[in-house]
Amino acid sequence: MFHRKNTTIIFDHVAEINSQKEYWYFRADGEDYADFIQNGYIGINWNLISASDIREENLEYLRKSIITNSYKYRNVPYDWLGSGEKSSVTKTINKLFTFKNLKKGDVILIPSEETDQFSIGEIADDEIYTETETCLSSGSYLKRRKVNWLKTSVKHHYYNSLFYLLKHSHTIVSIKQHADFIDSLMEELYLKDGDCFLSLRINKESEISLTDLKDLFDNYLGLISKVNTDFNFGEKIDATTVKLSLNSPGFINIKLPVGKSLIITSLILSMFLNGCTHEEICVRINREKIPTEYIPYMDSIQNIRKNLEVENDSIFDRLTNNSYGNSK
Repeated sequence: MFHRKNTTIIFDHVAEINSQKEYWYFRADGEDYADFIQNGYIGINWNLISASDIREENLEYLRKSIITNSYKYRNVPYDWLGSGEKSSVTKTINKLFTFKNLKKGDVILIPSEETDQFSIGEIADDEIYTETETCLSSGSYLKRRKVNWLKTSVKHHYYNSLFYLLKHSHTIVSIKQHADFIDSLMEELYLKDGDCFLSLRINKESEISLTDLKDLFDNYLGLISKVNTDFNFGEKIDATTVKLSLNSPGFINIKLPVGKSLIITSLILSMFLNGCTHEEICVRINREKIPTEYIPYMDSIQNIRKNLEVENDSIFDRLTNNSYGNSK
């Protein structure tokens, strides 16, 4: 099929997601969404407050600035405000601090103006940068963070329920509890905390057959076990777990500790299901020499994936393309 010596190169091409990064939902103000995407940044308002002003010892100044420059508040000292007004001022200050404290590599999810789609990116700088008003070529925000957009204009049914939970939230809110969903959209196959994850994106809108699910897991587990034995990986295949988010559509995350068997299985299946378009790689891997005992598992997985309307993946191209990096 293909030489074991090539597997090291393949493993190097699997994306590795840092489990220490944070995940944030950032709500843009209407038309700002397009400008954020086009120009690679996110921005926050309150231009009268500079980035250097946002520090703990400057709390009184921040309160005064917000009170005296917003129609929402009576122009009185902070201590004279009602509890609701104080809470509102505090929320604004917290937004500014959260924006300042975003770390390079943190994941940002922002909804479009119509909230029917979203984009995912990573913070690309270590601190706020400031656009001068004279050099402001786009948008209206002076305080900005650079963003590398990884996925834009994404539509996914799971997002509808996520957005419903967050639509009344602040400008910036932590969504680390939804990291599995966001990771599975950024990468189809990835490593995290020493585990390997394979994400299957289910598009079927009608009810899902329990038999199909059982057969899918049985055949994946059978093929993973075969690969583990043939490649002498010595992995504990019985430690394989699965996480489901099946809202018809939804996704399935298969997890295996270390995961070399899952990586090779995913590579073989991706080539088998989607075809091989790279002639040199086809010769090296030699699709025609897939062990015959693999074929029943692969045929069954192909049929079940078709029934579940699983999206075609790009795993084969991802793992055999030298231009890809190996971490996120």
